Amino acid sequence: MGTTPALRFDGSPDDVASVREGLPVELIPEVARRYGLDQQEVLEAAGIPRSSLHRYKSLGRLSREQSNRLYKVIYLLRRAEELFGSPYLAASWMNSPKAFLHGSSPLSYLDTEPGFQAVEHLLGRLEDGLVT
Repeated sequence: MGTTPALRFDGSPDDVASVREGLPVELIPEVARRYGLDQQEVLEAAGIPRSSLHRYKSLGRLSREQSNRLYKVIYLLRRAEELFGSPYLAASWMNSPKAFLHGSSPLSYLDTEPGFQAVEHLLGRLEDGLVT
């Protein structure tokens, strides 16, 4: 992305260290810009309360737990981008209701582990060419 660490999403020691140390707070607006999302949408998808963001801005880094959640959101946005060919199409897909998710959008499902797993499974089915 821009000034933030180059996340690889491959289980690399660098990714593990980045999440453990806390991802930079400025990653949130960068993700929002790249995908044409509001910062609030990114925060909600990662389950990060807006009040926490103000606290962590002064520290410059998110907590390990918040970093882990944000990492997962970015991971699935990147997978959707690779599948659909652009950040815009990825965000559009992530914001559209899906029957597989009982009428909810993938982005709205990401704030819980079961929701993350459901969206990851749905993307996997699409990558495999299965109709969902």
